[in-house]
Amino acid sequence: MSTTPNRREAAALVFGSGVVVGVTCYSVAEWFVPRGVSSPGDHDILLATRLGFIYAPVVAVWLGWLQKSLRRAAAGILVGIAIGILYMQLCETRNFLAIMVGFPALLGGLLASLLASNRSRWLPDLLLRFGKGLLAGFVLGAVYMVTLNIIVASVLEPDFLHNPTPAYVRAMWRAGPVALGLASGFFFLLIRWAVGLTRVRVLVFEESEPENAM
Repeated sequence: MSTTPNRREAAALVFGSGVVVGVTCYSVAEWFVPRGVSSPGDHDILLATRLGFIYAPVVAVWLGWLQKSLRRAAAGILVGIAIGILYMQLCETRNFLAIMVGFPALLGGLLASLLASNRSRWLPDLLLRFGKGLLAGFVLGAVYMVTLNIIVASVLEPDFLHNPTPAYVRAMWRAGPVALGLASGFFFLLIRWAVGLTRVRVLVFEESEPENAM
């Protein structure tokens, strides 16, 4: 059981941190997508693969930072990289519903189950954390998918039918940071709850009491 007090962050600050991380990770991932991709579908696969390797480790490091634990942060980076590898394999299926919703659910479930907080019993609470993590990840994916599609539809240029890929990429640059930023804000609130750092009473997040944990 850890005796180091965790950082106590207000829900608004946690949400804001998630927004910043989402916007930054999306922008970095989009920046590393090769120019001149042949189709919007190829662009999305390359973008998703890069997001998988960037976003998961960053969230894990943030969870370690909340607990003032370099060990948890380092372990989280390894778990995040492993999740990125799994996601890369998932992207090979080109099933975009699984990529946009299934992976975030997998991300949340694995992060919450493997990166137990110092206020959660690692093995006895494993399945509970996994279920809560699945919910957190599902919210991440659903909010991202819905927001992204709404914004892309509204900012897509009229020449899309004649010159689809460049117009689509420009639309994604405008829509993606907003969509992932918003989704990530909600995810940060929920993943903190999923790993056991907070609990919910009457829809208000509160700091959870320490329990015996690894």
